[in-house]
Amino acid sequence: MIESDILILMVIIIYLMFNGEYLFAKFNYCKNYENDIDFGDFTIIIPARNEENNISKLLESIKKSGFPLKQVIVVNDGSTDGTERFAKSIGAFVVNSEKLPDDWKGKPWACWQGANTAKTKYLFFLDADTFFEENGLEKVLSTYLYHLKDEPNGLSMSIAPFHKIEKFYESFSSIFNIIMVGSMDGFTQNKFKKPIGLYGQSLIIDKENYLAIDGHKSVKDKILENVFMAKLFLEKGVNLKLFGGSKALSFRMYPDGFKSLVDGWTKAFAMGAGQTPFNIMLKIILWITAGFMIPILLILAIINGNHIGIWSSFYFAFAFQTYAMLSRLGNFKFLSALFYPVYLVFYVIVFSRSLYYVKTKKSINWKSREVAN
Repeated sequence: MIESDILILMVIIIYLMFNGEYLFAKFNYCKNYENDIDFGDFTIIIPARNEENNISKLLESIKKSGFPLKQVIVVNDGSTDGTERFAKSIGAFVVNSEKLPDDWKGKPWACWQGANTAKTKYLFFLDADTFFEENGLEKVLSTYLYHLKDEPNGLSMSIAPFHKIEKFYESFSSIFNIIMVGSMDGFTQNKFKKPIGLYGQSLIIDKENYLAIDGHKSVKDKILENVFMAKLFLEKGVNLKLFGGSKALSFRMYPDGFKSLVDGWTKAFAMGAGQTPFNIMLKIILWITAGFMIPILLILAIINGNHIGIWSSFYFAFAFQTYAMLSRLGNFKFLSALFYPVYLVFYVIVFSRSLYYVKTKKSINWKSREVAN
């Protein structure tokens, strides 16, 4: 017979875990709808600062797709490495950024210059550390055009790239990935519910609607430009759609080492939490609470010699739930989910650091530039 207090705890934890399921209830992916794609309607814009280790992979994947490289704009944002040389050698059109104005952040400034250079109907903004899988670009553009036809006021579309893990330390992004993707509220079962933001790595929008909100100029001083632009699009009546990047668009985050990973997530994560609606943030907090409660209860059960089987079952249930989420987001190993308490603690530490930087308005050196929240 299980004691009533244990039963109550079990019910509470099941409820807490269910909040995680809500965030990932229905994951959508890009696919080829076999519609006519006119590449001439699109310009790909890539802001790039010291991206010589990434830009080649992205540009080669674009070239392989058959997309005309003359419609690929790389905005060289004051790079001190070989970014410009690599981009030109593959055939992209390089725009050397003008000096960063005092009231602009680097990425919005680069994107704004790229958008004003583009002459096509649609703009496709991409981070330099992304790259397309085989037939991935066709899937993305086909998906955009398919859904656009049902949107009389226009459509802004964003893809959460599939995270390619190559080194062990990169798995420490696991919990951040779950929360980043889930916080946009784009993958619930409620088909009438609209996402609340766009992912920063990618954005497709028609130039008319982009200019109607003053594009990146309207978010010139924001680190999370994607979240703030999404609000402006929604106010204008432009719908938002989010997709997972599996088998279409991938990326490798922070390949330069563990420090870049910590600084990268520190740069804006607490600020992002401040932009997340309360109901979504509450679900995230409740799910994380389950992640902390379960191992604590398991440790106490082992010490006391009681109910070890119950809390071991819950531990593995949470691990499998975490792995189910991660497998949609990247090629994370099951060990990343099995040792989830380590990654949860790491998440809390980095989030606290991010919160400190936001509250103190302290800057972080990112890509040889001081970035203040």
